[in-house]
Amino acid sequence: MMLLWDGLQVEIPKGMEPAALDRGFIRLTGSNMPTVSLRFGSEKCRFDPHRDGRRILRAAGIAQEALRMCDETWTKQIPGDLYRSNRLWVVQFSESRAVLAVLFSAPPPAGMAETILASLAWTPAEAWRRWRCYDITFETPPDYLLKTAVFQPGRFLLKFTNGRSELTFDRLAPANVLLTGMTFMPWCEQNMSRNLGRTIEMHRGSNTEVDMGARPSPLYRLLPWLPGQSPPLQGKARHIPEENKILILAEQGPLLPAEMSSRLHEKYAIIPSFKT
Repeated sequence: MMLLWDGLQVEIPKGMEPAALDRGFIRLTGSNMPTVSLRFGSEKCRFDPHRDGRRILRAAGIAQEALRMCDETWTKQIPGDLYRSNRLWVVQFSESRAVLAVLFSAPPPAGMAETILASLAWTPAEAWRRWRCYDITFETPPDYLLKTAVFQPGRFLLKFTNGRSELTFDRLAPANVLLTGMTFMPWCEQNMSRNLGRTIEMHRGSNTEVDMGARPSPLYRLLPWLPGQSPPLQGKARHIPEENKILILAEQGPLLPAEMSSRLHEKYAIIPSFKT
């Protein structure tokens, strides 16, 4: 399964799954398999394998090891330079100026490192980013950074910020239990204001779709930078009956242009093939 998270594309080896996802961090686990921790991000300064490599090895608790250039045939698929020790691999992406460190809790079995490393690709924050995690997929506009990622039974909540603008992606399940016999519009009227922490106006788009909005507070219009004010809000809630899920996408703060907002809603979807 391919995971797209915070700019990084990586193939999850068979038998493993994401156990932790955060800003610039992924942890993969599997039964009777070494834990894999990936830390990544844009370079603040150009990566030096000798200077920075020693620092990463110390942070990983394996200062006794040494990084060396890896130039095996299969590494030619990787879009950058690859360095390795016994349990640590470091990729310096060539064009996008990013660095990834992959740490295995034990020496990986044959093929595991190749599966992960040969699948890698990086998208900087300055571009549109694709996300694919668990059973949801979506995109974020340039310069929106991950603020919050909460994965709980029945709810995935992700928030992104760009200055005073905020995007919220909310996925709720199972929908039939949440709705408890209600149709979608009354359920939204009962729950959306509580979920978003403010009074929301709603308009029915269809039996399975509701448009949401809220005007900014008078003080926000005068002093938008002042903390504690209510910014403008727009969004959409969708019931996906065939997947038994509810998807909510809300924008707060200075709103995106219409074409960008439409792209957000179009790309936010459930992955039908995902098995829970």
